[in-house]
Amino acid sequence: MRKLVCVMSAVLLSSAMIMGCTESETIDHAQETTPPTNQPSMETNQKATAQDEQKALDMSLEYKKTELTVDYADYEDTLTVEGLLAKGETMKPFLTEKNYESYMANRYATLPLLVADKEKALLHPENILVEIKESKNDWILVEYKLNLVFADREGKQLKNIPLSGDITFLQDQGEWRIQDDTYNIKELQNIAYEVKE
Repeated sequence: MRKLVCVMSAVLLSSAMIMGCTESETIDHAQETTPPTNQPSMETNQKATAQDEQKALDMSLEYKKTELTVDYADYEDTLTVEGLLAKGETMKPFLTEKNYESYMANRYATLPLLVADKEKALLHPENILVEIKESKNDWILVEYKLNLVFADREGKQLKNIPLSGDITFLQDQGEWRIQDDTYNIKELQNIAYEVKE
């Protein structure tokens, strides 16, 4: 009988803890969760696995290399519709479906190509540093820094621009994909859209 009372007490206590969050606990939880989910999850506060974090770090490196590299082959097709669509296709495996649509609609795929064309330079990122800023079981935030190198066709460095930002990964159809990449993009936009006389 005593065991039954203990078990019932534990069940009631657990139910009260699940159902009876205080207002401050709810607010703290909402601030911790970067992309709010529609359904509260008991696992939300658990960190992503080390394996998932490593996948996010590796994918961040490959994503920034793919996005920001404009080599001689790209340069020849820079401003053709086919070239721009092809560049977008190279980015698709990294992005969530929603982010891919936004990426293409906002012409982010074309930005490095426009910068290369405007500067008459080839582009490649160097010294890419990535680290986990924060992670949960259903999202990972990666912080990165890199130097975007501008070079002539012989490989001589003309200049470089430091870029830094945060990449948000979400689970998308069972795979980690990039939902957002926020960085100091204005530096590149200023070059791409500046009118030179």
